[in-house]
This record gives sequence, structure tokens and C-alpha cells, in this order.
Amino acid sequence: MSQYYDAQRSVIGSMLLDGDKVAGTVLHRTREEDYTGEYRTLFKACRDLFQAGKPIDPVTVKDRVGPQYVTMLVELMDETPTSANVEIYLDILVEQSKLLRLKSLASSMVSCVSLEDAQVIAQQQQRLLGERPGVKIVSMEQGLLNFYERQRQPANLIPWGMEKVDGTFRCEYGDFVVLGGYPSAGKTALSLQLAWTQAKDKRVGYFSLETHPDKIMDRTVTAVCGVDFGRIKEHTLQDADWREIEYRSSAMVGRKLEIIQAGGLSVVDIQALALARRYDIIYIDYLQLIAPDDRRRSDVEQVTQISKDLHVMAQTTGITVCALSQLSRPQKGGENEKAPGLHSLRQSGQIEQDADGVLLLYKEEPNNPRSRRCLKIAKNKDGEAGGIVYLVFDGAHQRFKPSVVDKPVRREPEYKQMTFTTLADDGPLLFDEGGDAS
Repeated sequence: MSQYYDAQRSVIGSMLLDGDKVAGTVLHRTREEDYTGEYRTLFKACRDLFQAGKPIDPVTVKDRVGPQYVTMLVELMDETPTSANVEIYLDILVEQSKLLRLKSLASSMVSCVSLEDAQVIAQQQQRLLGERPGVKIVSMEQGLLNFYERQRQPANLIPWGMEKVDGTFRCEYGDFVVLGGYPSAGKTALSLQLAWTQAKDKRVGYFSLETHPDKIMDRTVTAVCGVDFGRIKEHTLQDADWREIEYRSSAMVGRKLEIIQAGGLSVVDIQALALARRYDIIYIDYLQLIAPDDRRRSDVEQVTQISKDLHVMAQTTGITVCALSQLSRPQKGGENEKAPGLHSLRQSGQIEQDADGVLLLYKEEPNNPRSRRCLKIAKNKDGEAGGIVYLVFDGAHQRFKPSVVDKPVRREPEYKQMTFTTLADDGPLLFDEGGDAS
């Protein structure tokens, strides 16, 4: 505790010595609850003076807190050699404050009389452990130096395993990406295929809130080994199937992909586990099933808050968050129903606002079970939106592959098709003028 008190004294002393220079930094990095007793009183006095636009010095602070603090103010100034080390003092103060709050929560946990009370405290602990500095200020000079340095390095973009998607949908680590689809469109199978591709070089966590890990593993073995999915489900694998699985087993074991049974987990729970497992990318299947912090809110309010929390999680941790999302049913039925757009994301318009990128998966011919799938880039923060990649779904092996014919089978009445050549220059991509902009 002595280290904690020394840090508080040094931070307050720095503001008394050089308030004009360091007060802004101190007020940005610390809050009232980071201080104890008399130091909290002095911090609040300095904060009030700063907000009022008045100077912070021993005279103005004494006027705020009273003459009984004169001796303490003099001691703090004498003990603090210079305000130049305030960042070091703040590092110690913030760390010790967090540790003290964690110990207090741990003590409260011991006295809990119900599991529900313990879960609330556990969430507070995880949120505290997951805290990251939220603000970074970069001058033009430093920004230009950073730009030069970044351009000397290879681009660090998220691989999707599909050439035309990679050439247009350029997402970075720390982005929040949404993969939306109607039920049975194949979004779980597609997300597993994307996760498998990325897990070759990156640590990927697949949080399944709906499907048991055994079923996820069945699909993965099917897709990777090329074994018939029906025989896997029926437990009727043939000798040739077993040989193929054995041949591919070393490649599967070497993938940095982990499947997490995540039913009942909140965003705080997912973030804590993602940080603990050091994931670079996580998939969440699916967003509307994440446990809300407050179950008394309406469904729309819950999903809105979950979307905001996932966006903040991606930004503050640097982990790419790929969340699957259900789509609202189309208004028109039959073959003339409209293709989905950003407005189709179910339960909250906040999702389309928070996401850095949105992919929508749907059948080209809604009433045809064997229809090709359209993968539409509905929102693309760093590139063109509206592009459509046509995919063929191999249900027997739970795989997607690009269609040989890269054009629509039928022309949607609501969409006028046009072509756009990607920067990868690997041929034309179909885009629609009526597509959603980023």
C-alpha cells in the first residue's frame, strides 16, 4: 500500500508544482475513485480549478480545501522533486488503484449469498481487467513518421481466402465485421471456412453460442478432409474416409483455431477470454444470442448495447471481431423478393452504424434449394461497397467455392448491374448502383 500512497502524493505534488503543464494529463488518465482520503479531496480541488479555467497552485488549492491542508501541501511539494516524471507516477497510481479495486471485489465475492450476485461481481472484475487506454493523440509530425514506417512494412490485412473478397474487403486487425444471413443460408459454414483460412497464421477463437462444439468439429472435419457429411452424422465412415482423415490430421492439429462453447456469455466474458487466450481474431455465432448485461431492457435495446460493446472491444483490444447476425425476413415473397441490405440486420440499426464492414450471405434464387449464394459487401469502410461474389455451396462437404459463372443467373428488378475491376486486377466484380454505401 505504501507504493500506492507514494504515487498519489507524487501526482498531487506534480500538479502543485506545475499545474499548467501536467493537470490535463493527470485528469485524462485518472478519476476520482483512483484516489483515497485526503488525496481524493485534493484531486477534486485541482479538477474543479482546472475546469473553471483557474491556475492550480498551493494558494488556489488551499483556498478550495481550507487552511487545515497547508502543512500537507507544503510536504507534497517538498517530496516531489520534479513534475517531469508525472507519467511514471501515473503508471504506478493507475496500476495500484486497479489492484486495490480488484481486491475489494474479491472480498465482496466471498460474502455473496447467491450465484447471481457473484456473477455480477465477476463481470465487474473482468471489465476492470479488460480496461485499456481509450484515447491516443497523434500530432501531424508523429502521424507522418508513423505513416512512413507503416508503408515500409507489408500490409497486415485480414485474409478471407477468396481472391475477390481480399481484393476489395480490406479489413485490419481491430475492426468489427458483421456477417449477416437468413436462416439456412450457410453463414455458420462460411464463417468456419473463413476462420480456418485465417488460423493458418493467426490465433482464432470461434465462440459458438448456438451449436455444440462437437457439431462444429464435425463440419470442420467434413470441410477439411472432404469426407461426406452424411456419413459423419450417421457414424458410417468407410476405410477410405478414415485414411483421408488420418492423412489430414496433422494439418488440423497444427491450426491455431479453438472452438468455445459460449452459451450464456456476455461481451465482457468474451473479451476476458479472448484476451486470456491471446486471440487475434474471434468469431461469434451469433450476435443476437450474446447475454445482455441488463435483461430488463427490450430486445432492441439489448442488441444495441451489445453491438456498441463489440465495437469498443475491437477498437480497444486490437482483436478483430467477426460477429454473425440474423437478418429480418424479406418483405416480399417468391422469386421477386428484394436482396437484403444493411437495413435487414435484425433487431437494431446500431449494428450497421458500429460495424467497420458488413458481408451479407443469401440465396440468389430464394426458392431454389440448390441456388448459388451471393456474398454481398454491404458496408466497406476502406473500399467500395455493393460488390457481389457468387458462391457455390457443397452441402455434402460443407464448403463454399467461387462460382465458375461470375454473373447473375437472373437480373433483380430492383438492381442495375455494373462491373468494377478490383485493385487485384483479377477480373470484373459485379456491383450494383443501388447497393448500400459504407
